[in-house]
Amino acid sequence: MCIGFQSIQFHIFAKNQYDSMKHLIIGLLLFCSSVAFSQTIPEKINDQRRFYSDSRLFYVWNQERDAYDLKDTEYENSIIEIREINTKNNGYVIIAMTDDAKTRLYHGSIINYSVDADGISTWILRSKSARGKLALDHKKKKVTYSFESNESRYVKIFVFNLYFEGEQLDIPN
Repeated sequence: MCIGFQSIQFHIFAKNQYDSMKHLIIGLLLFCSSVAFSQTIPEKINDQRRFYSDSRLFYVWNQERDAYDLKDTEYENSIIEIREINTKNNGYVIIAMTDDAKTRLYHGSIINYSVDADGISTWILRSKSARGKLALDHKKKKVTYSFESNESRYVKIFVFNLYFEGEQLDIPN
């Protein structure tokens, strides 16, 4: 009887050890997976950038020539503001332009963001009535805003020349 009692005690002890080891391994796996998952969660951002432009070009698509025609060159100020909230795919863009002492406003919600191999950042925008695309080329100091699309392309394009604080404005006479 004594041998049976000891084997029962050993069996209970071994089962307790097995259960505690199992819980330890499960806890360790959960901890490791939470650390790994926390490294892949997109970082929450709240970023606002404002760019200033001293001049811009306005292009319109010409179906007869199958090319864009330069319609206007303006040497007036514009402000391009990009506000990203929570992720780069969420936020809004506001473009305020002055034309002959009248201000026009273009805006849209960001629905997509990408960066190409040349480092050009592109935001796809959607507003209540239209879609647009904003491309920022830091190297050339240009912002391109394309809007009013048809079935195959954007019909109107603004190309803004950027200047930054401390730079001299390059305004022709």
